[in-house]
Amino acid sequence: MLEHVQACGGVAVSGAELGLRALPCPGARRRRGQRHRTARRGPLVPGLGARPRAAPGGQLPGPGARGGHPEHQRGLRAHRRADARPRDAAAGGVALRQGPAGARRPWGAVAMPPVIHESSQKRWQNWHQSYTQRLELLVDVWNADASQSTVPGYLDTTVGLQGLIQRALTERLEIRGLGGGWSFSKAPATSGILVNTRPLNYLFPAPRTHPDHPGRREDLLFAQSGVSVAELNHFLKKVGKSLTTSGASNGQTIAGAIGTGTHGSSLETGAMQDFVVGLHVVVSPDRHVWLERASAPVIHDETPQKLGAELIRDDALFNAALVGLGGFGLVHGVLMEVVDLYYLQAYRQRMPLTEGLWRAFDQLDFSGITLPGPQGLKPYHFTAVINPNDMDRGVFVTVMYKHARCPEGSTPPSPGSKLTQGDSALEIVGVLTDMVSELTIPLLSRLMDRFYTEYENVCGTHGELFTDTTTRGKAWGSAVGVPLGRVRETVEMALAINRAHAFPGLFGVRYALPSKATMAFTQHAPMTCILDIDGASSTRTKSYNRRVWQQLAKSSIPHTYHWGKFHELDGPAVRGLYGEAHVNAWLEARRALLPTPELRAAFANDYLRGLELA
Repeated sequence: MLEHVQACGGVAVSGAELGLRALPCPGARRRRGQRHRTARRGPLVPGLGARPRAAPGGQLPGPGARGGHPEHQRGLRAHRRADARPRDAAAGGVALRQGPAGARRPWGAVAMPPVIHESSQKRWQNWHQSYTQRLELLVDVWNADASQSTVPGYLDTTVGLQGLIQRALTERLEIRGLGGGWSFSKAPATSGILVNTRPLNYLFPAPRTHPDHPGRREDLLFAQSGVSVAELNHFLKKVGKSLTTSGASNGQTIAGAIGTGTHGSSLETGAMQDFVVGLHVVVSPDRHVWLERASAPVIHDETPQKLGAELIRDDALFNAALVGLGGFGLVHGVLMEVVDLYYLQAYRQRMPLTEGLWRAFDQLDFSGITLPGPQGLKPYHFTAVINPNDMDRGVFVTVMYKHARCPEGSTPPSPGSKLTQGDSALEIVGVLTDMVSELTIPLLSRLMDRFYTEYENVCGTHGELFTDTTTRGKAWGSAVGVPLGRVRETVEMALAINRAHAFPGLFGVRYALPSKATMAFTQHAPMTCILDIDGASSTRTKSYNRRVWQQLAKSSIPHTYHWGKFHELDGPAVRGLYGEAHVNAWLEARRALLPTPELRAAFANDYLRGLELA
């Protein structure tokens, strides 16, 4: 069972009555009713539900702290009542109500509001430094008890998020949840209130399941929205479980990753939103909902009731909200299906681009090539990195085979490498652009020779092979999804454009099974191939990408674009690529969850308006 119980000091509040088991973690517990958070003076080992803290007046990195940028000041503040009215900011108070007047926990316990810190920043920059956004307010939200995962703490944070929505409505501001800020696109950007959810990293295993749920209870994990993919990998390994897939990077939060359709390259599963089976979304100052499919109920009815959430079982609403682009409310919790821990035996080999390899790219037909690794096994993971300016020496092919344990004689992943076994084209470009002031075409090839090399028989867990949480660099990337059977045509088109207008960058070829999410870009059957086009952030790279997009628009190739990377879609283009039925279903679901024009305006931004999805 996914149960992690550890003795820590203090009095715990059990989540059993909600169908959730609270997860203690290293660090002393705060007693119920304690009114202030106390800063520990010694080192804190980060663990489940815990993050490093600063002493009062100290500094911790916030969502705007990147490289040489100033870090947030995270002073410790006294907690305020959940039904507290706003205080005058000029009088030194926080001009913020933690929740609607009279708000209480559904089961009447003493409220312990979250710590909501208002930053003085009026500009925010995303992780990859591709844009800077002016905004009205940047806030960090911390659970009242950051040392352990507790159901009362989770409920109080729900009330705190409702208070932020109330403020947005009162002041007629947009509001947006912020995760890792990993997206190149402006999907998470807002001119209004940007809510940093990164500190919200509670985990709860195995809620009580619905009688019709066919799966195992131990294969369910409930995560608060700010839990990072790296944290999930770390925790799941300790309890003998694993994610089915993730992106090559793990710096995203779980809510941010699913909200833009983050994917890997497993041949047996879809993108990250496809292992999600339940969503807890805060949609207004007085309403939060639990969403799951009517065709596949997962949790027992009593769990959302005791959370105070409205239970909605509706396939159309759930599928639309999965890749919601931040437009459906503040996602507070994600229920996901996980699997037993597995190991990946990995190989990378440079191979000539023969007819057999083209057939592998286009059809996933491996009969015409000899893949590295054990013969007779189907790859669990298959991807390629192509340097379009160095085709004579072939392309890098990475394959991984799934095992219950590492085969004898395999070696573990090498720690501390600049580039790791699971890195995709974006990670490669990000690392290399961090090394040099200007990444030229000849220099890219030389650096690839040095840092992106062949390897064989390396074995580790999913989380050990896909580890990147820090790559930034001066990169600029897009990704297009096309169906099997049109892959070669798409790649050859991109290669032809590069011969005429070469850019300093790489192609990546990855795969995902089609998603049920209404606006998932990995929707093509029977399999979506994702062509990543990643290069140094330069005029040449941007001009090259636009030429590819323009040529695709003129072609007959069905295609879609990754919402979290660069594209230049507008409303007509979105309807043309996804179809009227998909777009209308998504908009109808959004209207159902956000029934008033004021709510829909609050959860809109320039990105959604440009796509005519708001």
